[in-house]
Amino acid sequence: MNWLALTAASVLSRSLYSVMTKVLSNKIQTSVYTQAVLLSLAVAILAVAASPLLGGLSFDFSGVSILAVLLVMCGQGLGNITYFAAIKNLTNGTAQIAFSSILVFNTVLSLVFLDLHLSPLNVFGLILLMIAILSVASGNIELDKKGIALMVLSAFLFSIFQLASSELSQQVGAAMYLLIASGGAAVAVLAIHGRSVLHDVRRIEDVKITLGIPFLAAVPSLGYFLFSYYAYRIAPEPTKVALLLTSQVVVTVFLSYFLLRKLVAAVMVVIAAILIKE
Repeated sequence: MNWLALTAASVLSRSLYSVMTKVLSNKIQTSVYTQAVLLSLAVAILAVAASPLLGGLSFDFSGVSILAVLLVMCGQGLGNITYFAAIKNLTNGTAQIAFSSILVFNTVLSLVFLDLHLSPLNVFGLILLMIAILSVASGNIELDKKGIALMVLSAFLFSIFQLASSELSQQVGAAMYLLIASGGAAVAVLAIHGRSVLHDVRRIEDVKITLGIPFLAAVPSLGYFLFSYYAYRIAPEPTKVALLLTSQVVVTVFLSYFLLRKLVAAVMVVIAAILIKE
């Protein structure tokens, strides 16, 4: 696959992941910190299980930018927290518009810190992408200042994650990247609000549902990390992969409107099958 095909696969995976995080947020009645940790740990477990197929884990960090590692960990971890907090307070239409700011953040940060060069055609493409993102915004638009601020902050943090990933992907193997992006994100959240997570874990009543839904959401999340990793690796300009990943907003809207109800039903069927089996 070429880098554009890999980016498209990553966009689709990220969109499925976004829909599943909404399901996770609605179904798991815990703090946003616990939701973020459960999802990240589920991805990390899958990443470790798949690591033999991805070249194995190497803990040799010579030649690896520690700053990039920390930015990936914190960008993903804190981005998850603010995203889960934001979607509790926003309508679908408002969330779409607020999160579309990630395209602006990706562009500005790439130009300032990563020496991204854009031709007039590239600029036109970015404008077209922004119009496409905004054109799909639908539903009730409400001015919830707190929710909007959290979603914009989440977009900024995910932008940092994506751009740091474009650098880190050149320095570590696929398995280690997956572990840093997922397990590292969980560590970042635990370092900030470990007590809240521990408190929630002690109060969990339905363990199967609480752990089952994060694992279902972890599958498309793992695909998003993996496809974007390989796209970063082979793209002539890795930062342009990050710019194109913002198109996931459009795909997410489509999936939300046409598939969310069926997806929720499918998730319930899977969980029911697990419960009935036991």
